[in-house]
Amino acid sequence: MINIPLKSPHYAYDEWEVVENRFTVENNARNETAFALGNGYFGMRGTFEEGYSGPGWPGVEGTYINGFYETAIIKYPEIAYGYAEKSQTMLNVANCKIIKLVVDGEEFSMLEGKVSDYQRSVSFKEGILQRRLIWTSPRGKKVAIHIERMISLAHQHWALIRYEVKPLNFNGTIQFMTAIDGDVTNLSAEKDPRVGSGLQGRVLSVSNILGDGEFGLIVQKTQNSGLTLASAMINQMETGNRYTIQNQTEEFSVQAVYEVHAALDVPVILTKYIAVVTSLDRAVEPTVQPLDETIEARAKQEVWKARETGYAGMKQLQLDFLRDFWFQSHVDIKGEPAILQAIRFNMFHLLQSVGRNGRTNIAAKGLTGEGYEGHYFWDSETYILPFFLCTFPEIGRKLLEYRYNLLPQARERARQMSHPKGALFPWRTINGEECSAYFPGGTAQYHINADIAFAVKKYVETTADHDFLIHYGAELLFETARLWADLGAFIPGRGNLFCINEVTGPDEYSALVNNNCYTNLMAKENLEYACQVALWMKENAADEYQKLAAKIGLEEGELEAWGKAATEMCIPYDPGLKIHLQDDDFLNRVPWDFSHTRPEQYPLLMHFHPLVIYRHQVCKQADLVLALFLLGDQFSKEQKQRDFDFYEKITTHDSSLSSSIFSIVATEIGYFDKGYQYFLKTVRTDLDDIQGNTKDGIHAASMAGSWMCLAYGFAGMRVHQGTISFHPVLPEGWQEYSFRINFRGNILEVGVDPNGASFHLLKGEPLTLECDGQKCNLVEEQQIPVGCQ
Repeated sequence: MINIPLKSPHYAYDEWEVVENRFTVENNARNETAFALGNGYFGMRGTFEEGYSGPGWPGVEGTYINGFYETAIIKYPEIAYGYAEKSQTMLNVANCKIIKLVVDGEEFSMLEGKVSDYQRSVSFKEGILQRRLIWTSPRGKKVAIHIERMISLAHQHWALIRYEVKPLNFNGTIQFMTAIDGDVTNLSAEKDPRVGSGLQGRVLSVSNILGDGEFGLIVQKTQNSGLTLASAMINQMETGNRYTIQNQTEEFSVQAVYEVHAALDVPVILTKYIAVVTSLDRAVEPTVQPLDETIEARAKQEVWKARETGYAGMKQLQLDFLRDFWFQSHVDIKGEPAILQAIRFNMFHLLQSVGRNGRTNIAAKGLTGEGYEGHYFWDSETYILPFFLCTFPEIGRKLLEYRYNLLPQARERARQMSHPKGALFPWRTINGEECSAYFPGGTAQYHINADIAFAVKKYVETTADHDFLIHYGAELLFETARLWADLGAFIPGRGNLFCINEVTGPDEYSALVNNNCYTNLMAKENLEYACQVALWMKENAADEYQKLAAKIGLEEGELEAWGKAATEMCIPYDPGLKIHLQDDDFLNRVPWDFSHTRPEQYPLLMHFHPLVIYRHQVCKQADLVLALFLLGDQFSKEQKQRDFDFYEKITTHDSSLSSSIFSIVATEIGYFDKGYQYFLKTVRTDLDDIQGNTKDGIHAASMAGSWMCLAYGFAGMRVHQGTISFHPVLPEGWQEYSFRINFRGNILEVGVDPNGASFHLLKGEPLTLECDGQKCNLVEEQQIPVGCQ
């Protein structure tokens, strides 16, 4: 096996932590993302409490609330009917992290004086970011500093910072300035279309500021989207010495200044409790008052609850939450600490980023940065949902409920696009409306409809949650099927096959093509499953079916039309090469000249006009190869090999979504060396900054893809028609690996070592699974070894 060496690590290999033992200006940008914290409701970048004003990257003092956005009119030099009208941007909101330290008149900074015994770490088990150091001021005053930061995973509105300072060589004055700053902006768009937004200057107005002693609060409002948020703090001083406190309010900020008469070797501790609430909460919290003027009261109530719970109480809630998370999503790899650290880091960030309320989803950069403006894409269903589906299916359900809640906007978008029936989901969005200004790579990606429908199918197969299917999933399936039935047509010139023209598949280096193979295959799956569910509901939930049919005006003839379209779907195939074509004309394009493309010209989208790329045989990411994985039961191994061999040669992997899929398919067809190489490109994407843009936020889909490589690639896990099966392999250099999944309420641990596989049913009802075609029957607390490799 070819062993591709990992890049020189930015962080020491540790199974449960990311640790920085030396602060350098060069690493500051990446660290803001790596040390970011969140809970799916809001997140904070890993910037220092005192801020950063040194050379190089100026830093982004980012605090983001999932689904909290501003809109702006998209200005087109030339506009046409149906173009997206408004942009949506997840906003950088009030900075609550601020704590400045002054030691006997000298302000603490990582860039002034002397820093020693420095360590910054984030623990996946504790969910706490810590910084420890000894600082010697320019005039020689020495203090030990220990800072802990936590955003509560157990309570979505809460966060805290615990700041401990101990004088080591003096008695004197220590001053803390703890603040909330509402003078915040978002990054402006750069030449890189993946970074920044069109918003200019401060778009959040400060409508109210309150300050009283240890308490402070800021209320901010958007200009266009009509949203409001309140950020509150309560500070608590722990010292046996005398201290004073002054509260100050300014135009955009509120601060409390503590001055402590500190004694040698006696710690002084400031604990800052933080609460964030928004006007959006009323959509998912029935007890929330419907009037925005109550937002101050709600913020104040939440921050007092946090203080009453206390540092120890909040920490215990965090530990309990993460203990349950790691029990259910357990992953272990013996012999590869770098890989284990990376997968756990990735899983931890997915947890921190995912919305869990049915109103929000997971942005491409999570809550760690402003790349892609905080938009939700198809990544959620195709890459990220499988992880939660197999570990915390209740979160998977909430992600699908988010799509269900967007059906009114999706129906409206379908009408804008001249479809009289059905729903068309937006390519990129926050509030449900399409906000992609580039329709060839946005609206044209109709496959998002099928991706959502496929996620519904996999959710039901994995959970047997028929309540969801009846009350949410069926409507999603029927409305997406309607869209396909209207979008496509039976074309005489193609033998009356059902063709879907002028669409863009997952590969964004080919746009506006006829019969993108991935799109057609997934549309066929969507149509067939919609028919199956309709028939199932007629037999098992007849009343609910009739109610749904009446609600959406579903006619019996539509089911027949769906079935016919699926049966006659055009699937491009070249009988000479015996490969599936990415689209009808893919072979009629000139192959890209890779031999004369310099390394610095990747990604191609940053160095070549789209039309230049569109004219060539070149793929940005997995397209047809993705279909080989998702719909694997529809292809023979030999067919997968031929398709993989052809498309691998012309794929640049300029998207971080690509390598994980190539890894899974390569492993499945026996290309173990390649499978592992692609896995290495995926698993440490952010820890090693492989794409060179981790500073803009995590690559959430790639993170989820690394878990998929383990479960679907190396363990060969598949769920088909309610049966779960495995075809495991052990990568060279690994002593063994194990992971847990939740399948239909059963907690199953899968282990693979040189002797084969083992399956341990930790919790649940009797379960039958397959390993290399061999059936295994398990009961709770039973472990069965299977000699399959």
